[in-house]
Amino acid sequence: MTVRTARSCLTSLALLLLAFAAGALAPLQQSWASPGLTPAEERGRQIYFDGTSPSGAPIIAYFGKDYLEVPGESATCTSCHGFDGLGRTESGVIPSNVTWQHLMKSYGHVHPDGQVHGAFNEESLKSYMRDGLYPGGVLGDPAMPVYEISEQDLDDLIAYMKRLGIHPDPGVSATTVRVGTIIPAEGATAALGEALTATVRASFADVKERGGVYGRNPELVVATIASGQDLKSVFRRLVEEQQVFALLNTLTPGQERELETLAEEFHVPLIAPFAPVHTDDQLLHRYRFHLHGGVREQSLGLVSFAIKKRGAGDFRIAIVYPAREEIEEVAVSIDDACRAGGGQRVVRISHAPGLFDAAATVSRLQAEQVEVVFFLGGEGESDSFFREAEARAYIPSFFMPGFLLGKGITQVPAAFSGKVWLAFPSLPEDRKEWGLAEFNAVMGRQRVVVGNPTVQLTAFTGAKLFLEGLRRAGRDLSRERFVETLEKVFEYDTGLAQTITYTRNHRIGTLGTHVVVVDPLQAGTEKFIIPQGWIDLE
Repeated sequence: MTVRTARSCLTSLALLLLAFAAGALAPLQQSWASPGLTPAEERGRQIYFDGTSPSGAPIIAYFGKDYLEVPGESATCTSCHGFDGLGRTESGVIPSNVTWQHLMKSYGHVHPDGQVHGAFNEESLKSYMRDGLYPGGVLGDPAMPVYEISEQDLDDLIAYMKRLGIHPDPGVSATTVRVGTIIPAEGATAALGEALTATVRASFADVKERGGVYGRNPELVVATIASGQDLKSVFRRLVEEQQVFALLNTLTPGQERELETLAEEFHVPLIAPFAPVHTDDQLLHRYRFHLHGGVREQSLGLVSFAIKKRGAGDFRIAIVYPAREEIEEVAVSIDDACRAGGGQRVVRISHAPGLFDAAATVSRLQAEQVEVVFFLGGEGESDSFFREAEARAYIPSFFMPGFLLGKGITQVPAAFSGKVWLAFPSLPEDRKEWGLAEFNAVMGRQRVVVGNPTVQLTAFTGAKLFLEGLRRAGRDLSRERFVETLEKVFEYDTGLAQTITYTRNHRIGTLGTHVVVVDPLQAGTEKFIIPQGWIDLE
């Protein structure tokens, strides 16, 4: 790989990451009915999966002889009995099969613990959920909570349980699985969106020519969104009218939070290249999967690297950032990580977005003898910082997520040689010979021009993960089975990035970052950008 190629790849990756930077948007309140479900069944589906009532009425679960009280959303039906009602053995507990056909067996039930009882009917099943007694007054499974739940909600839950395991998901037929994506209709990022979709189409076409996945051919449905257009309406058209099974490689700059909220609320799997800036609890992210970490993960990787490199000495650390909500969250995370690593002299310096005063900032940093700067501003702000710092002969160690620096990587002053450390979620060094050969072969067979290799390799990686999820999910495909399958992906090697791992509460596939050091004195040589290794954030 030539120096020019390496620099081009990093710049291309920076642009793609920048397009995925999320705005801090308010969550949506939205209702949606699954195709084929009655209103009562849809309400029951929410109760089964989320443990919450569509009416807003409380649902409370009580565990054990002491009746430990927890909210319904912490004791959902699906957490034990699974999306299909068949039950999932965990920690020695064997949850019951709660499909309707099984529950209503006319000859009753014999449980693994030896309990025997007669057949359920609707009323005795409701009674069991409320008081924990099997038909005939037999004490039920002690691992099963009892619920405080309204009659209407219980009726709706029963209505949905009658459909468990037999309700087909949208976008899936015997011959096709429809996959949606949303890309910009205009502007600087439109070309990135076109590169993403061209690559995914090629991947899907190649699979189709080889017989599909269990006979199903993946089909990409592309929706575009113009500036100022309502994302919610675009999403609804994909989900309700186009009936897509999942979303893949979406590109909605500044609207990632809204899109992910919709994916969670509508129970639509979403595979996206990069995690957005926000730091929501990943336990709430059941339907969203990210290939790589975003600015927060890159920043925490830099902190880990800085502590390892400098130790926990008594030196002054500053975090410089624009006062935007999502960036503020990252600054707090950096502050916490620095202090946890032994750096107690940390100061946060914020400025109004778009109003960075380099002279005042550098003057303050120099006066306070700050030795380490974590910078979260944009490319223009970093340029002005470098110029001002060089003029004042102030040369601190400078750490910054690579995508924020962007093309400014080529403008780092000579005085900062070996003092600028950047983070990237992926580097050309991650790409294995066999992974590149596979990518080039598919693009060649499908006659797709590789004009933006970094963007297209990222899209290809996402498509590979999606197709692998389909294969592992098996013939009886459903959204819930697909999500459960991805949750079990462990060190999956695409040949194009770090290995990918997910768990129930881990939704970033390559949770870590590369750190590189920039040496402007070596511009034009292989040593201009020197990789320093992968920082694992597990």
